[in-house]
Amino acid sequence: MFLLRFLPPLPREISLAVVGLVFGLFLAVHGVLQAYAEATGVPGTVTLTDCTPATGGLSDLWQDGWACEGSFAATNHTVNISSVAVDGVIDTRPADGTLPALVDSSGDHTATRNGSGSWKIPTLTGVVILGFTAWRIRSVRALLRLRRAVRTAESAT
Repeated sequence: MFLLRFLPPLPREISLAVVGLVFGLFLAVHGVLQAYAEATGVPGTVTLTDCTPATGGLSDLWQDGWACEGSFAATNHTVNISSVAVDGVIDTRPADGTLPALVDSSGDHTATRNGSGSWKIPTLTGVVILGFTAWRIRSVRALLRLRRAVRTAESAT
């Protein structure tokens, strides 16, 4: 970020706007997809077969807990999946070895925990980043107007 100070104002603002747009859209879309899975998924139970400690590595998103996988069976017996990973890190390992979850279809490889609300943080973060990006785009427009005004004044003299 320090090296951005060496760029002229217009390219710096454009660079920051593009980065904000990409990250904001990524997070917002990811959160919306999780919310859709939670709202329209087929409810059922994951019978856990393997739980490994999630110790805070980059793949665990800096949380300690359990990363689990197992087989999914829908409560209405329409979907059975032999191997699914549970989305996110589970704080405590379930004592009975089952976990309520949702899947979109029989081809899913990931089950969303039932009622986890894991969509809220990425969605809200993405919306905040997109808000700051809109402010950056406003700054870019102001810089472009200023650049045009300077060029017009220079050509008039």
